[in-house]
Amino acid sequence: MPELGILGNHVLLDLDSSGNLTWPNVTPQRLCWGVGADDRWHFSEERASIRQSVDSNEITTITRMRVPGGDITQRVEPGGDITQRVEVIPWGGQSVTKLEFYNETPIPVAISIMLLNFGPVEVNSTIIRNDAKPIIASSKAPRMIINGSGYQDITNQIMNAEIEALTTSASSVNESSSDNALIFPLPHSTKLEIIVNNENLDNLPDIERLPSFTDVSNGWLKHFESGMEIQTDDNRLASVLNTARRHLLIGSDQEITSRFWDVDSDKPVLPLAALALMAWGFTDSAKKLIFKYMENSPTNLFKNSVSKETLYALCLWQKYLEFCSQEEELEDIIPWLNETVHQLLASLPSKRRLKKRDITLEIVSLRAVIEILIFVQQKSLASELQSRLVDIEEVTERKETPYPFGKYTDSYQIAIATLGEYLQIQENSLTLDHILSKADQTGSLITDSRQQDPVFSALFLLAIRAGFLQESKLSSGEKQIQIASSYNPDWIGVGIQVKNAPISSGIMGYAIRWHGTSPALLWEANTSTRIQINAWSLDKSWFSNDQIGETLLSKQIPRETAVTIHADASPVKRRIEPDSSDSATFQ
Repeated sequence: MPELGILGNHVLLDLDSSGNLTWPNVTPQRLCWGVGADDRWHFSEERASIRQSVDSNEITTITRMRVPGGDITQRVEPGGDITQRVEVIPWGGQSVTKLEFYNETPIPVAISIMLLNFGPVEVNSTIIRNDAKPIIASSKAPRMIINGSGYQDITNQIMNAEIEALTTSASSVNESSSDNALIFPLPHSTKLEIIVNNENLDNLPDIERLPSFTDVSNGWLKHFESGMEIQTDDNRLASVLNTARRHLLIGSDQEITSRFWDVDSDKPVLPLAALALMAWGFTDSAKKLIFKYMENSPTNLFKNSVSKETLYALCLWQKYLEFCSQEEELEDIIPWLNETVHQLLASLPSKRRLKKRDITLEIVSLRAVIEILIFVQQKSLASELQSRLVDIEEVTERKETPYPFGKYTDSYQIAIATLGEYLQIQENSLTLDHILSKADQTGSLITDSRQQDPVFSALFLLAIRAGFLQESKLSSGEKQIQIASSYNPDWIGVGIQVKNAPISSGIMGYAIRWHGTSPALLWEANTSTRIQINAWSLDKSWFSNDQIGETLLSKQIPRETAVTIHADASPVKRRIEPDSSDSATFQ
């Protein structure tokens, strides 16, 4: 699971593969857990007994710890199976983190909640405070509190504690200790719920009044429905898609300078994230991200130049026009646009020096600006820029200038190859299955030291978008919509449905159903733009200019698979000659 958070909120925390939580503040706070079973204490850092998955909605992470007698489950919701669940949960315009521990074993156990760098704490029944501020609220009162210094010291003290002998939850304060552990009894088939204060709230809500994990999962699914959806029989794809979409949506509310965007990569992280959000129909989040990108672009007060970030922002606004409604206003960017245009023109070198300098990005940005100006009804300035651009292209002898994000959006083959390169996957013929196999059971893919980073989230979403629906412009002026580019013979018999896919000035959806090995395609587009639809990966001879229709595409040839059949049960394989009466293989 990657970073956790909610929409419209800056809070960000990490959930690692052990079910431990980290709040990356100036002094990072960490919450770890353990289970006291019949044999000994089992701590979450002992990863051999830990498994993670997601709930039935492919959203909330479930962490299971194996102990004698059964599982303890942990769930976490920023707002949390033993079984553990965790989620960040909205509350009064802010957020808290909710954890739930459920005892699936037939025996009673003890749960230890280790609070590292939370400072000295005081226990008052079910409220744990630090300096008069509540930091934790629990559904049960802790039976014991242990003070220590560091994770190792805390766990050693827990293992040496006589928990059975303690029957009261007395208040305990150690002003010198910033690390503490709370011990809770957890009988068979009962749960422990915990709320953690994310934002220095004066009061924590009643646990019963918080949304449930199901409510949070349904909320995310509802939000996903506002954008493009892909439905297949592959749960792996669903979980990775949900994780990537959730990740970037949370990221769109993070400051540009936040840890979320701190990625050691030569790729333009924020532009890629904005592109991915637009491609999946989350234009509001993308727009918010572009504005942040603009505001944080470096200004060259003493140089006659325009920053790369500003040039990227111009290209992003042009891309935004493809996905926004024609009624949408862009009045709020016009002052910035006019200022940037004049700065860009002034920064271009003289004709004599144009050939000596690489101005590829500047040319692409000028083309983007022209389209934006036409859209906002500034046709006179657009015409002026067009004339200037023609002159520049003649001098530089550039009639075709590659789009700066082309290797992420131009085709599925290019996009999936770029993603594979980023993940350092060495495959001659890279497929979607290769990518999905690298993800864990929660839909996350660990890169470097992070459970997931925004570059992977963006590249994955862009590749999947291109693999299921790819849009390009024909010389005739029509928009070409290519569907199912990622198809391979393993898909035969697998139903596919795509909903609410943003295309130029509209949306589109389609479904593939199977009649034996023949795919039946049903589609519907709603756009004011002339389109041509094809499915080359399934049928090279078919295309349509209709916005609504259905057709039966050509039969698909299953992938050949050789299976060796042995006539005896001997572990020694005997050779079977081609002409032998014993059949060696079948297809």
